[in-house]
Amino acid sequence: MRIITTISIFVVAFAANAQTIDANSTNKKKAIKMEFFSPLTGNTTIGYESYIKDWLSWEGKVGIIGLGTDNSDTNPSGVLLKAGPKFKLNPDFVTNDLRGSHLLGGKYIRPEIAFAYYNEDVVSFDGNSETKSRQDYTSVAFLITYGRQYILANIMTLDYHIGLGYGYDSSEEGKYNFGYSNGNNSFPVAISVGFTIGVLLK
Repeated sequence: MRIITTISIFVVAFAANAQTIDANSTNKKKAIKMEFFSPLTGNTTIGYESYIKDWLSWEGKVGIIGLGTDNSDTNPSGVLLKAGPKFKLNPDFVTNDLRGSHLLGGKYIRPEIAFAYYNEDVVSFDGNSETKSRQDYTSVAFLITYGRQYILANIMTLDYHIGLGYGYDSSEEGKYNFGYSNGNNSFPVAISVGFTIGVLLK
């Protein structure tokens, strides 16, 4: 009787573990995303995330500067790049039959490099005359980003994040670089805030 009970317990435990493995294996491991509010800030930014292994994925973003509203009337044009590994923090919950949340879901830390190159109109005044010219800008930042990603029905992603780090841009005065803001040369702090929505892929 004890042998049968032991075998039964082993079978039930194995089945529960197998269900957990199957549940995780059905998770979609890639996603295409969009910075939802980026068009309102003068650019359209698209991202791609791919699962690498437990607790780790990779994410990159490409932004088209100028593809969005032009609030400052400077006609910006250029490109924005962001990339970095995404380290998932402890899952929200762990039970005997469920190993935490979705492979791409949960809280995370993402060290990332951001780069922007663009040009825009600059107005200068000489006495009573006004002169408009195009000015090129180059910007780079290293950010440590904290965020949380939600997975909806293994179909959609919702993600909010905030990053803080160091940055530099050629204006030397500090400005918004269509994906993050830099301080001036005497205070070279960079900051970014974002909200993405995406679609999961197999």
